[in-house]
Amino acid sequence: MAATGGSKLNAASSSFEPQAQQTEAEAPRTLPRDAPPSRVVVGRNPRLAPFSPPQKYSIHRGEVQTVQEFGAFVTLEGIARDGLCHVSQLRRAESGQMLQASQIVKPGDRVWCKVLDISWTKQRFFLSLKYCNQDTGEDLDPDQAEHLADLAEKEKQKASRTDQA
Repeated sequence: MAATGGSKLNAASSSFEPQAQQTEAEAPRTLPRDAPPSRVVVGRNPRLAPFSPPQKYSIHRGEVQTVQEFGAFVTLEGIARDGLCHVSQLRRAESGQMLQASQIVKPGDRVWCKVLDISWTKQRFFLSLKYCNQDTGEDLDPDQAEHLADLAEKEKQKASRTDQA
């Protein structure tokens, strides 16, 4: 354990004042604002941890952390960050039915999730509950056919809105 400290010369009185010695354990634990991320202690802030998302289309057990109007944030077992499950991915909706996330899940719920997409640039991953059997964790869309059909339908709706504008 190395000691840090020093001395200070008081110019007004021309006297020499030794400063108190400070050990590394007593030293402040703050870093300068411009400190590189490699010097920051990982584990205190998951945003500073290396991004290592789960594999795309894998199934995981998780716990709902928070519920918002747009969906739910779920912590997967063994993964440092929460994933977002959009309200449209919480449950299959009946034709014309509006889903509200708070009516489907609540914080603390244990759920099975499928990883649908990963954003490497934003360091996020996106989940679905509707492609998993919530009792067994079975993948209800193993070949991603239903997911790809949903994406195609959304693109079609987006294009028709653009044409109408």
